Amino acid sequence: MTTTNAPTDRFTVQVTSVRQVADAVLEVTFGHPARQSLPPWHPGAHIEIQLPSGLSRQYSLCGDASDEASYTIAVLREEHGRGGSRELHRIVCAGSQFDVRAPRNDFTLVEADSYLFVGGGIGITPLIPMINEVQKRGSQWSLVYGGRTRTSMAYHDRLQALGKQVDIW
Repeated sequence: MTTTNAPTDRFTVQVTSVRQVADAVLEVTFGHPARQSLPPWHPGAHIEIQLPSGLSRQYSLCGDASDEASYTIAVLREEHGRGGSRELHRIVCAGSQFDVRAPRNDFTLVEADSYLFVGGGIGITPLIPMINEVQKRGSQWSLVYGGRTRTSMAYHDRLQALGKQVDIW
């Protein structure tokens, strides 16, 4: 599902939790400040976050697409990047509010008889809701997930616990 980029698709979210899920990776969960439902999304979608500095960054949604109360992202702190991830890591805390653009999906999960997911590093994030969706459908799937070290791989334990269809490198 792709949403438009009209100015009316921006709204405010509030951080409900922050936790470290790997070396230099924070998981950030947002909810609506008035506890209203958030716009729906489908596996593969991302949100664009406006940071206080004026920087705008896109992050894949990696939570449960059926949860209308929250959005979850995971952010790798890029020391030599353009500054957005460093800023977010520095300022994010429960209660923080951010302006976001409604979810957009440029990485749609297509219908198939079976799926082979391949992800590396923080690139695993859009695959997590896709795997959840194909599991719900009862589809056959497998995942190859690579990273430099086990501690640098976000959601390593959670994915490994899914069973033999997960191959971690």
